[in-house]
Parts: sequence; structure tokens; C-alpha cells
Amino acid sequence: MQRPWGLSGPEFLQYYWIALAVCVVIAIIVRVRVKAGNDQPVRTLDLDELAYLAGGPRRVVEASIARLLTAEALRTSRRGAVQSTGSVHVVNPIDLAVIADAERYTNRTISLLVPNVAKDYAVTTIGTRLHQAGLILDRDEVKSRLRKGAIPLWLLLVVGIVRWVNGIGIGAPVGWLTLQLVITGLLIFIVTRRGRLMRTSKGDRVLSQARSGGATGGATGPASLEYAGAAGLVALGGLLAYPDLTVRSALMAAPYNSGSGYVSSGSSCSTASSCSSGSSCSSGSSCGGGGGCGGGCGGGS
Repeated sequence: MQRPWGLSGPEFLQYYWIALAVCVVIAIIVRVRVKAGNDQPVRTLDLDELAYLAGGPRRVVEASIARLLTAEALRTSRRGAVQSTGSVHVVNPIDLAVIADAERYTNRTISLLVPNVAKDYAVTTIGTRLHQAGLILDRDEVKSRLRKGAIPLWLLLVVGIVRWVNGIGIGAPVGWLTLQLVITGLLIFIVTRRGRLMRTSKGDRVLSQARSGGATGGATGPASLEYAGAAGLVALGGLLAYPDLTVRSALMAAPYNSGSGYVSSGSSCSTASSCSSGSSCSSGSSCGGGGGCGGGCGGGS
């Protein structure tokens, strides 16, 4: 077998390193351009939009819970559960969805309420608005563009594999080439990773300014966050930021994963671990469908 392309081993390794560096630069440029978003001016964000920007759809529901607790439209009951008081008129569509979910069950656990309401149209439409404003990215679009940016790396990997097979066939040493192929594979994995947070660079700036209490270029300012009280704190920091220790402890009593990024809300009760301890559900029970876990495992009807 003859070596392809007429290059000696050291020459091929040298050219491979150069090509690898060029391919990585191309992938980085694509990634930066994807994250840049559009050039639309930043408009004023309401509290729910800021919550979505900070932590995705789950954070919007958490901020709503904090707002409803402050307004005494909800109250904490058993471990990690809330109940509707039915004494406050609610107009915010997200608050309405939270109240409706809480009223559907007795002692609705936070671990079930949050992912369920996060799928509500009132919440998902916020993501659409933020995407149109150039503050967050569409996951499918990002996935497609990152894969296209990694095409040169894939082509280089194929070339390297052909050379590696040829080297094995003629008994040539392939140790360094094997290392290059491994590095190339790792780089492909890294440059195509989307991560959990899908904010644009502009979205990162708006959120950073909001968290620092500075001007946000038209987005929600420090004054409105201050007036928002507990809901404003939760919008930026999740339920762990709720100012009242007693209420916070009650909210966080049940096993609950407070999503910090734009992740799929998933099913309302995927495993038995979502149910609070001491519940009547067995480990093999089914918690899907009609939300039986919301009543049975959420503390009992």
C-alpha cells in the first residue's frame, strides 16, 4: 500500500495540525455569529419576560408562584406543596394557569406544578417574543447552524481516518495521528454543544445589567425589580432566592430540580422520586396522564 497524497508521516501530521486550527477557527466564528442574535433595539421587558431570560419557562412559573404568595392568592401547605386561597382576583395569564393547576389538586407539589404550567401557552409565548427580540435563540436553528459550522472538522476527521487506516495497512506508526483524531473528535463534541442556556449576547448583557441593578438599555430597570419584591428576586434567582425563610423552606421541602436554563419541561411526574416522602404512591406507580401524582403524591386529596 502506498501513502495517499504523497506526504510523509511528519508532513501529514504538520498539515493536519494547521488544518485543525483553521477548522476550529471557522467553528468558533460560526458559534459567535449564532450567539450574536439580531440588531433590534432592546425593548422594555416585563417581569415574566425577565424571568424567562434568566431561567427559561420554569423560572417564569416560579416567579408567578412568588407573586401569588405575596398577594395571598396561594399559600404553602404540606411539604413542598401550595394551595389556592380563592380570595384574590388574578388577571395575569400565567398566574391564572398556576391557580388553575393548584385548584385542580389538593396540596399541589411545586415539583409537579412548575413543569406542568411551564408548558402552558401563556409561558411558551414569552419565549417566542424574546426570540423575536433577539434575546434568546431557537434551539433547532442553533443545532443546525452549529452542525454546519463543524462540517470542516468532520471532513478533516474523515481524511485523518483514511490516513490512519492506510498507516495501519503498511505498518507505519500511527500514535500521533491517533492522538490527532481523538482531539478532533473532542473538538467536534465541544463546538456542537448547545448548552442549557440559549441566550444571545444581547440577552446576556440585559440579564447581567438587571442582576447588577444598573440600567438595562430599555429593559426592566432596578426600580421595577424593587417594586416586584419577592417575585423580582425569584425571577432572577429562582425559588432559593425567596426572601421569607419559612416559605422558602416549605417550597423547597419536596425533591425539586429548579431548571436554570431553557430545558424541556418534560412530563409532570417522570419518576416516583418526584413524589414527596411519606406519600401513598408506590415506587412502581404511574404518575402520568391525568396527573394522579398531583393529588396522591402531592400530599393527598
